[in-house]
Amino acid sequence: MKTIGFYPDKPAGKIKPLHGVNNAARLTGYGELLPDFCRLRPPFVRLHDTGGPYGGSRYVDVANVFPDFDADENDPASYDFLLTDCYIKPLVEAGMEVFYRLGATIEHEPKKYRTVPPQDLGKWARVCEHIVRHYNDGWADGFHFNIKYWEIWNEPDGLNPACEPFGCPNWQGTAQEYYELYTLTAKEIKAKHPNVLVGGYSSCYILGSFRDGGWFPGDASFFTGFLEHVKAHDAPLDFFSWHGYLGKQYIDKVEVESEFVDETLARYGFENTLRFDTEWNCNIHESDGENRRTENYINYRSEKGASHCAAALFKMQRCKIDAAMYYDAQLWCAYGALFEVPSLRPTKAWHALKAFGELYDRGTWLTTTDAEHIYTCAAGNGKTALLCLANLAETAETVRLDCPLISKASAEIFVLDKDRDFEKTFAGPLPETLDLPPYSVVKIKLDLFS
Repeated sequence: MKTIGFYPDKPAGKIKPLHGVNNAARLTGYGELLPDFCRLRPPFVRLHDTGGPYGGSRYVDVANVFPDFDADENDPASYDFLLTDCYIKPLVEAGMEVFYRLGATIEHEPKKYRTVPPQDLGKWARVCEHIVRHYNDGWADGFHFNIKYWEIWNEPDGLNPACEPFGCPNWQGTAQEYYELYTLTAKEIKAKHPNVLVGGYSSCYILGSFRDGGWFPGDASFFTGFLEHVKAHDAPLDFFSWHGYLGKQYIDKVEVESEFVDETLARYGFENTLRFDTEWNCNIHESDGENRRTENYINYRSEKGASHCAAALFKMQRCKIDAAMYYDAQLWCAYGALFEVPSLRPTKAWHALKAFGELYDRGTWLTTTDAEHIYTCAAGNGKTALLCLANLAETAETVRLDCPLISKASAEIFVLDKDRDFEKTFAGPLPETLDLPPYSVVKIKLDLFS
């Protein structure tokens, strides 16, 4: 029997906003949000690869908002904000913080259209500043949304020949060209909008290899070259972002990633730079054959995906990560694993993110310990506590609970597994042992402080 530690008398800090998402689940193309998406209450909505059947490729991207690069960037008539306005306004009204990616949507096809370096990097930077001005200062019949986070481009370092036979799907230029684009744009935005935060570069492969049962940094020259260039040109880097897709029962990869990012930033003098994992999900397949992507897409929505997502969030809470965003919340996207289509019912992955939101609402992070294949997280608000456990094993597990206040606690236990979506299974004095079904998430609501 494995032992899980739960020590509600030992606060460990604050629960972090890790249950953000990429994009929104919308009922229409005019911004109407799915009610269950609003119930999820993600702390961040990152806008990247934003689109789908309602408006197609007309949202967010710089080339969509400023469609004719030869036009006058100072003329409001040169901009097409309408559909992006329709996308952002309901998010702000619902209390969700927008995380705006300035750049282009990924292009996997043999011919690339929008992921080439801009003809004039300085002009592109000025266009981006005008987009910030529209949403924060009311320019061009705009808004005062106070969008705080502005991410410059996406995955300029991403190239895996095994899955990208047509070259890097996000950036067709050199590393140096991206460094110059970032520096010019970050300086332009911060000069006019000193209160916003700018960053990048949404690294695709921050870790380069998996061997001997562990992840190890690979070629870090793009990362270190970026930091050298930013430092040499005294450009702002308020946050650094990377993407961490996790493997089946290998949640610990995110710890290696975050430690590598933290150590590298510190080495170049960026100790105070925020660390954001702006895309993550859990790839769960049994083989590496041609059907692995289909397996992933199916498992994203199942109890396998839910248990892995919960475990990833619990692990990230312990890591040097300030915020994270799940990929993706859109209804039309294969990665959009939070809702079934066409029923629009929340998936088990939705329930996993919702459970972390309940931890976040309680505020204070409480000390727990993990066991093999079992990840934990707990939070309290001075009155009640919530303890969550994720079992990534293919078999049921019975765990002993090491809790000094166990005799004083009354509990309600809720289980998510293959057949249940947090169905209440127990109410009474907190038991000393817990039964965890295969690939499950268990929530325990506790009255410890009365």
